[in-house]
Amino acid sequence: MKKIVEFCQDVLSKKGIKEYEIYGLNAKNTVTQVKQDKTDFVQVGCYKGLSLRVLKEGKLGFSYTTNLDQDALLDIIERTIQEAEVTTEDRFLCFPCPAKVYPKVGFYDQYLETMGIEERINFTREMERAAKEYSPYIKKVRQSQLKDTIYEIFVTNHHGKILHHRGTSLNASILLMAEKDGEGEMGWNYDFSPSYKDLNPVMIGQQAAQMAVESLGGKPIKTQRLNVVFTSQVASEILSVLSNAFLAEEVQKGKSLLASYLGKKAMSSLVNIVDDGLYPKGYATRPFDDEGNPQQKTVLVKEGVILGFLYDSYTAKKEGKASTGNGVKLSLETPPKVGLTNFYLTAGSKDLKEVLKELDKGLLVSDVLGMHTADTISGDFSVGISGYWIENGQKAFPVKGVAMAGNVMELFKNVSSIANDLRFWGHCGSPSILVEGIQVSGI
Repeated sequence: MKKIVEFCQDVLSKKGIKEYEIYGLNAKNTVTQVKQDKTDFVQVGCYKGLSLRVLKEGKLGFSYTTNLDQDALLDIIERTIQEAEVTTEDRFLCFPCPAKVYPKVGFYDQYLETMGIEERINFTREMERAAKEYSPYIKKVRQSQLKDTIYEIFVTNHHGKILHHRGTSLNASILLMAEKDGEGEMGWNYDFSPSYKDLNPVMIGQQAAQMAVESLGGKPIKTQRLNVVFTSQVASEILSVLSNAFLAEEVQKGKSLLASYLGKKAMSSLVNIVDDGLYPKGYATRPFDDEGNPQQKTVLVKEGVILGFLYDSYTAKKEGKASTGNGVKLSLETPPKVGLTNFYLTAGSKDLKEVLKELDKGLLVSDVLGMHTADTISGDFSVGISGYWIENGQKAFPVKGVAMAGNVMELFKNVSSIANDLRFWGHCGSPSILVEGIQVSGI
């Protein structure tokens, strides 16, 4: 891939192109899936591609290709140059100068290079086996899956320095059903790591089974306003609704509900929110972003005060600021834009049991349905929820058939306790949180 990038550099230079960016990707994905102790699906795929951005007098051309033959590369270069000649000028478009020093972060698991398909299948079988052995009520495992990726990225521009990073990532998940007396409840669990040996198939399977079994016999509660503990997973989903408001693009378009709070207190003093591209073994931890800017740790909220937003090169130039290292390509087929790295609410000092004791009587929400439908501009939401009624800090009975409505900003203003169980669910992570005064609709 490096030789391909160098070839493109040479051609662009000979054509007199003074401003350009080349992004190269080389990845191998392996997916194994087991269902009812039988291998249900195996897929191994290799993906190579290159995308190109060219600037001519402030006009941008963009193209990509997965055909890396020289003729195809010459064609994409010519097409990108032609596109740059007819698009609209934008004086904020730019490509960054390389940094003198980049952070030494990221993780590469060499074991994945030699790990066989059978070992991957055995991992998924172990998840399924652990779930079934947890309880006789686990009747069906709909899917037990392991997906792993070995990848390398190359980024360079007209400044000449070729940046290179290689990494690994693994995702393990299981979906199952518990059945008792004609009633069925689903259970799902997931874990991520850049290292195979950090994943525990038994724990993943048992936690999914526990979720399903403990949800059996659920019933609604009365409509009321009450205090609620949101588990790490649910709190992460709520936080993800708020995440767009921290992107400079949304602020500049007038679509961020946080823009007017810059420098002001907008949330509980317990709330601290960070985007950390250097987080150890994080989902998006890398030395540089997809534009070549160094990734960094950016504190966005400190003790409830909004300190700033996330920038790529384009949005940073609009405000005369420096990029925060948040230029992200959603795919090879799209140019980079401002996005998240490892975005999370920082953990507290109490374990979840202590936080539940503070709740005394209320609701522990372990699942939410429809949070993606929340209005990211106003922060309003109305979603279905399920979980457990809590009395004296203990689970009394499972709850389902209940809805919750409110506003994300109001929710984070009313956080009164934070647990120490920070966990990431992809790019977004959170510990469990206790929130006061949530409106719940039941019977």
